[in-house]
Amino acid sequence: DRVRARVMNPTTHTRLPRYARGRAGTIVRVHGAHILPDTHAHGGGEDPQWLYSVSFDANELWGDDGKAGDEVLIDLWEPYLEPA
Repeated sequence: DRVRARVMNPTTHTRLPRYARGRAGTIVRVHGAHILPDTHAHGGGEDPQWLYSVSFDANELWGDDGKAGDEVLIDLWEPYLEPA
């Protein structure tokens, strides 16, 4: 599936890199449900969420500075994603 990383700026730590926010990619692997570290680290319990490997084209992330044909894989939790 094609997805877009959400544009979010929480006041606490997140594992969604800023360079990927607002960028479109493709889910290439489903890792299953895992503890969401963002919630767990702040005493919100385990809050299991689906975890995916998302492939981003280097040009999508860095424009002309990205090398054509290169990709970046980022493991992202479902709350970080929206349909593209």
